[in-house]
Amino acid sequence: MPTMDRKTFAKCMHNLSVKNKEVKKKMLEMSRQAAREAHVKVDASLKNQEIIDVSVSYDGTWQKRGHTSNLGLGIIIDILSGLVLDFEVLSKYCHNCVVAGRDMGVDSAEFHIWQKGHADECDKNFDGTSGAMEMHAALIMWRRSISDCQMRFVSMLSDGDSKTFQFLSDNKIYVSDIKIEKEECLNHIAKRLGTSLRNKVKEWKVKKSDSWWA
Repeated sequence: MPTMDRKTFAKCMHNLSVKNKEVKKKMLEMSRQAAREAHVKVDASLKNQEIIDVSVSYDGTWQKRGHTSNLGLGIIIDILSGLVLDFEVLSKYCHNCVVAGRDMGVDSAEFHIWQKGHADECDKNFDGTSGAMEMHAALIMWRRSISDCQMRFVSMLSDGDSKTFQFLSDNKIYVSDIKIEKEECLNHIAKRLGTSLRNKVKEWKVKKSDSWWA
């Protein structure tokens, strides 16, 4: 059975990508509007404010564990409503670029011409390390929070890792008098406390055993 022509497949993938972006935009608009209504319901004074301040939960995940993943995802969730306000996918890989480079030669003039035309549709949008994806995804979304969400994410609930929070603080997202605050997740605090206590118990048992045989 003959396979689909590469150009036909690429066209289908392009159409799918366009539709996917349309659906993403529509769903996020609905989610943000619902979140705003939830905040207005709690505080009626926010109704006429163009930009509102909200507390959000932020976390990142990767396609696979470790620090070698080509794909990373950052997600921002409104704490009050539990709705997703934004998400960003970062990729260090583009299959079309790999295939075109293999067929044309990555050093060829033909490939460089093709790459310029492909730039707007290229899946690769990140050149850093996999571990840095979480921080950079957060920076992208915080910077567009006002333009896309009409919100300022002024309070950030996250795990014990403060790298992302510090990264956002260093980049001074909002005006100087508006600082992002960090809230600790109780689940992560309990987890760290539990680990420390278990380690202490093991340490105590070892010391007790040593003193018994001394």
